[in-house]
Amino acid sequence: MNDDLLNEATGLLDDATELPPRPPFLKRLWMVFGVPGELFAALAQNPAWFPMALFVAVVAGAGMALVPADAFVEAAQQNQSPEQAAQTADAMALVPPIVVKAGAVVFTTLVMLILPLVISLVTYVIFVFIRGDEARLKQHLAVVAHAGVIALIGSLLSTLVTIVGGAPLGQELSLGTLLPFLPEGYLADVLNALGIFGIWTASVVGIGLAAIDPRRSAGSTAGILIALLFVAALVRGAF
Repeated sequence: MNDDLLNEATGLLDDATELPPRPPFLKRLWMVFGVPGELFAALAQNPAWFPMALFVAVVAGAGMALVPADAFVEAAQQNQSPEQAAQTADAMALVPPIVVKAGAVVFTTLVMLILPLVISLVTYVIFVFIRGDEARLKQHLAVVAHAGVIALIGSLLSTLVTIVGGAPLGQELSLGTLLPFLPEGYLADVLNALGIFGIWTASVVGIGLAAIDPRRSAGSTAGILIALLFVAALVRGAF
C-alpha cells in the first residue's frame, strides 16, 4: 500500500517536472520565418539555443570559404589611404589564399557563435533588469539564436552578391539600397547602416521576447530593438 502511494506520488512529480516537447530542429528552421510566435511560445517552455547557434555559425563560416581571396584584400583596404592600401596588398600577397580563407572561416564561425551570447546579455539587461520582464537568460538565448537564422540568410545573400557580382564583402541589403537616388552624405550613410535583414531579425526577436512574458506586446518589444538599431546607425553614419 505504501509502495503504491510512493510510486503514484513519484509519477505525479515526474509529470509535473517534465518539459513539453519543443518542435524538431528542421521544423524550427522554417517556423522562425512563417510562425515565429508559435515557435517562441514553444521554446519559452522548453528553451534550447546552442545547436541552432552552432548551425548558424558553421554555415556562415562555410560561406566565407566560397569568397574569392581578393575580396578579403579589398575589405582590408577599405577606409585606408593609398599608401596603407598598397602596404596591405603587399602584406596579404605573402599569405597563401587558402590560409586567408581558412582564417576568415574560423573567425566568422567564432564571431557568429559568440554573438548570440553578447546580444542575449544586452536584451536581458534591457528587458529583465530595466523593464522588469519575467524571463530567464536561457530563454533569451533561445530567441536570439533562432532569430539568427534570418540574419544568416542575409549574410549568405551578401556573400552571393560578392561572389557573383563582385560587390564589396559585407555589403548588405539596406534601406539605403532601396533609395539609390539619395546623394552621398550623413543621411545616406545612416540608411546604408540599417540593414533590411537586421530590422527583420530585430522584429522576430521582439516577437520571441514578448512570447516569454505574456504581459509584453511584440510591437513594443520589437520597437525598442529597432530603435536601438536606429541609434547604432546614427552613430555609424557619423564615422
